[in-house]
Amino acid sequence: MKLGIIARPEPESFDHAKELGLDFLEFDCNPADYFGKPVQELLASKESLKEASQRTGIEVGAVGRWASPILDEKGDVVPAEWNEVVGVMDFGQFLGAKYYLCSVNYVKELSYYQNITAAIKVLKQIVAAAKERGMECAIVNCMMGNNYIRTPEQWKLVLSEVPGLGIKYDPSHSFVHGGPQGAYMEEGMEWGSQFKYVHIKGVIQTGPSKEPEHWAYWQLLKAHPELKEIFSADSPQRNNSYDNPPAGIDSINWRAFFAILYKYGYDGYLAIEPHSPTWMGEKGEKGVKHTIKYIRDLMF
Repeated sequence: MKLGIIARPEPESFDHAKELGLDFLEFDCNPADYFGKPVQELLASKESLKEASQRTGIEVGAVGRWASPILDEKGDVVPAEWNEVVGVMDFGQFLGAKYYLCSVNYVKELSYYQNITAAIKVLKQIVAAAKERGMECAIVNCMMGNNYIRTPEQWKLVLSEVPGLGIKYDPSHSFVHGGPQGAYMEEGMEWGSQFKYVHIKGVIQTGPSKEPEHWAYWQLLKAHPELKEIFSADSPQRNNSYDNPPAGIDSINWRAFFAILYKYGYDGYLAIEPHSPTWMGEKGEKGVKHTIKYIRDLMF
């Protein structure tokens, strides 16, 4: 296995990863509305990023585009977004990335059957384009941007129809539908053979997940910023019921989860995802270092 971290696509990220003793970086090239930057800016920086990779010996393990609004209201591929997806793939190919991480948005104007059919069609297109660029493809199990191909309900319908597609699995996301104990053990035992890429992110949660409401508020505030004072996506209620502390001081049984990875012979990439507003700055750096030590002890 290789241990890396999600980072900003900047040369300094390679130096930081080397200082931490990590193996690779992951760059998530999301739409601007979801913490990303224009793809043309990424492509303009590719030479300096490649030089930093070669200088430090830190590889780029994956590039991804989560929250991709790839389908329109009729379930057809949006040409402008497809160009962005291909641009991210070209960016990844230039940097030598092994994986492309994708998502598919749910279209509320269509039935569930029509959504699944449209998803299968576009995912075949995405997998083929990634393969042309020497990358394998995995769909994320995060719900950001209305991605819904993220639980066994959809995997049973989609994966067998899209050869070459695997799962980018993050056990912390299973708490959305698995309650305060999550569903990662059941999902891992049944679907671990389909895991192509894994995220390492801790989680603590009390009661049912509020993440669906969080993203609903996010969408509402994007459309109506004047409502920010009424509907805050960063409400005290959310902060008091959910957080993403460093892996190793959270609720996930990482030892048991790694036993599942070993059961299926997983020997791929493990990407740390710092993802908490309460773990920032010096505190966040200490948390990352703790996670590195903790996860390294689980890696044979």
